[in-house]
Amino acid sequence: MKSSHKTIKNRRDKLLELLKKETSLLVKEISLELTVSEITVRRDLIALEKMGLVQREHGKAKIVQKTGTEDYNEEIEVLKNAIAKKAAEFVKDGNTLFINTGSTALSSLKHLEDKRVTIVTNNVKVANLDHNPNSTVILSGGEIRFPKEALVGDIAIDSFSKMSSDISIIGCSGLSIENGITTPVLHESKINSLIIERTNGLVIVVADYRKIGFSSNFTSGNIKDINYLITDTFASPEVIREIEKQGVQVIQVEI
Repeated sequence: MKSSHKTIKNRRDKLLELLKKETSLLVKEISLELTVSEITVRRDLIALEKMGLVQREHGKAKIVQKTGTEDYNEEIEVLKNAIAKKAAEFVKDGNTLFINTGSTALSSLKHLEDKRVTIVTNNVKVANLDHNPNSTVILSGGEIRFPKEALVGDIAIDSFSKMSSDISIIGCSGLSIENGITTPVLHESKINSLIIERTNGLVIVVADYRKIGFSSNFTSGNIKDINYLITDTFASPEVIREIEKQGVQVIQVEI
């Protein structure tokens, strides 16, 4: 009989708790502690490694330690890149595209291939990317907020107020039924709201599993503002179902 998502999640949570208490553990040791087969443990460890939570090596596993707020995690970057690639498929040649300061949203630009587009963004990091020479990149202007290099304030708001897009790709810090699309930065939430408001076509939210079902401080938009949510297969099935009930089309990329 196939285990339910809740059963699997509970078992994996216990596995993570075990690893937090030890430097590393053998698969056999985890199997005995959780009273499940070694095959099940290996399957769980593979999934948790893809989620960027554990590191496997030679029949052992250890927890991935966080060292700061801007940690680089290769497995999480793989997830984000797959989500970004899928989002880029919705952009058509000749589109005007709004992008916010989300790192996954920005990564979608790397997958536009030879499409000729007009990109409008408040993300200064867009200048570091390679672009189709026939494309146009427009920075909103405004006050630069570090470390994200986000343009905010009246000038940025005024810029977006005078433009509209065919499609928008938006990253977020949290996405929940209760609070919608959220960010920890008030100034960015205002720009994000305007991006949604000034989009004539598709609004696409890109968010890995860590954001789904969670909320940050400031709301940028409602769930019903979203046409597509692109996430990964590790996102909570319960939350995904609730989001779909609101009319959002959800795409879950698999790694």
